[in-house]
Amino acid sequence: MKSIKLVTTTLVVSGLAFMSCKNDYKTKDTEVDTVEEQVEDLENEMDKSSSRNSESDYIMQSDQVMSKEYAMNDGRNINYQTTEAGTVGFDGWQQFNILTYELEEMKKANIYTKERVGNLRGVIATLDNSIPDWLKTEEVMEDVADIQKEYNELMTETNVSEKEYKENIEEVSEKYADLQEELTETVEEYMKVNERAIKKYNKQIEKGNFEKANRKYKREIEKLNKIADYEEEK
Repeated sequence: MKSIKLVTTTLVVSGLAFMSCKNDYKTKDTEVDTVEEQVEDLENEMDKSSSRNSESDYIMQSDQVMSKEYAMNDGRNINYQTTEAGTVGFDGWQQFNILTYELEEMKKANIYTKERVGNLRGVIATLDNSIPDWLKTEEVMEDVADIQKEYNELMTETNVSEKEYKENIEEVSEKYADLQEELTETVEEYMKVNERAIKKYNKQIEKGNFEKANRKYKREIEKLNKIADYEEEK
């Protein structure tokens, strides 16, 4: 698998250091033991003949998959995998990675057994609880809820023909495609805000306005914290 790392240039001007550290940004661990056991069971079912040690192992194995890393100037790192179709995996979101892998494998083989689809129950049930905080936009969470809804309906339909069953699975796949598109747009929004902050900073530096550069940069970079606008209902 080819790996391409994209990292924004770091600058140190007038006491403002643009630095990043992989350990500075950590996602919140919301999984419980029963969910971890469900995910582990699925991993064993997916490939009993090999040992998997990393969530990145569940990314599609293809030369078309690129790993990207952006060092954001607010101190966080955004690590994800993408193809021409969009985002296919994230460091720190194992449930999404497994769902991507499984849907792609079933699609390639054109085999959608009820057992294999049923093994996704734990993964899909915890998509919302396991998502990294920085990806929690209203649109993303709505798409996650749609996947869970379609999947739960699929699991309750027991007396359907094979053709109808595949059509119902396609509904889940379509909701996944919507989520994939929204996640790609969310990542792009982080990139745009980050790049805009750097651009405005550099523009003021070129004019010799160091204090104004710092002020404009801070105002722009704070917008990163407003992208994830989802609020849970209490």
